[in-house]
Amino acid sequence: PFPSSPADAPVASVRDSSQLVATLPYLLGFHPTESLVVLGLVPSSTGRLCVGPCARIDLPPVGTPAAILWDAVHGRMARHSRHLVVVGYVPGSGDRDDPASAWGCELLDEILVLAGRADVEVVDAVVVGATGWWSLLAPDSACRPSRLQPLPDPSQVEAVADLVLAGSAPFADRDAALARVRAAPEDDRCRDVRDALAGGGRSPRAAAGEQSGWAHVVPGLDAWARLLGWAQASEHAPAMASQDEWSAQDLAAAVTVTQDKAVRDAVLAWCAPGMIPAALLPHELRDRCLRALGRPVRWGSADRERREVLQERLLLVARVVPPEHAAGVLTIAGVVAWSLGDHMIAAAALRRALAVEPGHTMARLVLPAVERLAVYSEVIGHGRDDRDARGGQAGRAAHDVQHRHDAQHRQDADHRGAHGAGPMG
Repeated sequence: PFPSSPADAPVASVRDSSQLVATLPYLLGFHPTESLVVLGLVPSSTGRLCVGPCARIDLPPVGTPAAILWDAVHGRMARHSRHLVVVGYVPGSGDRDDPASAWGCELLDEILVLAGRADVEVVDAVVVGATGWWSLLAPDSACRPSRLQPLPDPSQVEAVADLVLAGSAPFADRDAALARVRAAPEDDRCRDVRDALAGGGRSPRAAAGEQSGWAHVVPGLDAWARLLGWAQASEHAPAMASQDEWSAQDLAAAVTVTQDKAVRDAVLAWCAPGMIPAALLPHELRDRCLRALGRPVRWGSADRERREVLQERLLLVARVVPPEHAAGVLTIAGVVAWSLGDHMIAAAALRRALAVEPGHTMARLVLPAVERLAVYSEVIGHGRDDRDARGGQAGRAAHDVQHRHDAQHRQDADHRGAHGAGPMG
């Protein structure tokens, strides 16, 4: 974990580069192939180097200047770390003499030169092929490795066991990991939810004119409680439904209620610690959320697992609602993924949200921070509960995010009035 992140991220130690490479799929969330992976190392409070930000990019076609690849990665990593581990996953065996591997090996050679010119220390540079791995910085690597070393069996690496116990299970490849963010219009529920939304009639804002306060949002918040797994069996909120039992009515109610920006921000406040402290929400809406959703998610190891469950449930909701209605759910899922340090899923969710709704203000504000590998806890604040929302670092940071969010929303609304643009997020 990044050293300045809350102490709720799993920590695992490795003894050498081979163990680090064996652990990489569990850090990335998938098994990389034909990729350059760059790990930024940062000193911890004890002086030991820890893995900070990670960046992965496809190996380019043969003949592509290495500077293009280096600039793409270093531009994101430079602000975070001056100590890197570079890992090249190359086609073929991984041996320099293998024509399939030669281009990848040459590319890493050139990246080492570029790193030196940028005053970046490469702690190790590793080539990984089908038959093993070797280090470009080992004494015998000037021409070719004396022999490829087999990677250790993951089951024998203590760090892998620690990460598995913490819930990490890598997907087969990046495409499989990103499939969780894609729409699933073939799902029968997607059609049923579209039908339910088509027959739903008025929006929450229309209904609000006929009801006092925020009473109109209760059915939608109760639906969110069931979808997110927070509902308790009671007369007011029926027992929590499993994902296979999600009803089209609940999905439609959840989508409809979050068309109201204040309600969407309220659900986000409950799911992502410190992002929008509950104290900044309208008092009655906050009370309605407290009754329907229980206490908001907080920092800490226990609630990290809760956030991981929330991320998967939010992504599932975004998959089975009609794609044109998914921007709000995707944005919440993206912020939760960012809070967990999963920049890949966060960026994919936020980009899909903006593809659906280009004017979605929260997605537009958060995506640049995710793309530059900003650490959630550094942007939002460290481990501050909502009781500190008006005075603490988290409260000030979140208030600043909300202020920019509202200012952007007003600016977009003015632009929309002048130019006739579509509805904004």
